[in-house]
Amino acid sequence: MNDAPPKLYKYMPPERASSVLGKLLIRFSQVSVMNDIEEFKPPIDGIATQAVFDRKFRERAEALYPGLIDLVEKQGPEYLVKLRNQVERNLPHAIKAIYEINDKNFGILSLSEEEANACMWERYAASGCGFLVEFDPSHSWFHQEVAENDDLRHLCRVRYVASRAPAYLLALSGQDYLYTKETKWEYEKEWRMILNFSNAACKAGKDDTGTDILLFAIPADCLISVTIGYNASSDFVKQVRTTIAKNPSLSHVCLKAARRNGDGSIDIIST
Repeated sequence: MNDAPPKLYKYMPPERASSVLGKLLIRFSQVSVMNDIEEFKPPIDGIATQAVFDRKFRERAEALYPGLIDLVEKQGPEYLVKLRNQVERNLPHAIKAIYEINDKNFGILSLSEEEANACMWERYAASGCGFLVEFDPSHSWFHQEVAENDDLRHLCRVRYVASRAPAYLLALSGQDYLYTKETKWEYEKEWRMILNFSNAACKAGKDDTGTDILLFAIPADCLISVTIGYNASSDFVKQVRTTIAKNPSLSHVCLKAARRNGDGSIDIIST
């Protein structure tokens, strides 16, 4: 597991304030609605080498069907070669099915190490009309893993690479598949957490792509501060102040404001 920085941030448009600050519910997004269309689509060069395929098959055969290894052995040494070739022919379908299963069952919460990234304020906080939430990454809510090698249920740093070399499907790690992006996204300095939608608190309709909006409950004490955007309306500023004031569990949350300078840079100041 990665050692997260002391603070992480989430940029959001103004319409999400009522759910995030008012109800302490936050969306985990399907991979299909992420900005990077290459998410969860690493280049695949095949299922595996023959040696790895043989080993993996033997490791799992008995769990799939007791006595399966004996049946395979009776078919002769070429049987596993034929089986691998058959799997290779069906590989495009298998890759598509894996993507669709992940998209249906798992949501992604994307956070950033940066609080004053001008591009992200523009892209993710409605051109500065929205807000920024500061989280405490050390909070137990961000560390729900059930095993030491769990690829899900905890914060993980996204790795950025210049190009993704094709790899065998069975050689891909969780880091390769779930937490690797091209360097053009490196400015986001992303950390992400992936949870199963079975643990979502509620469904809040559909987004503008027709995709279900699934919200997860977040503990109030994992929030540290809220920064209002530099283009926020006076009504939105009032809404945020009122929402935080009405929720006793957010009494510890600091309120800040983003200011855009003449050169386009962003400053965060206390209010």
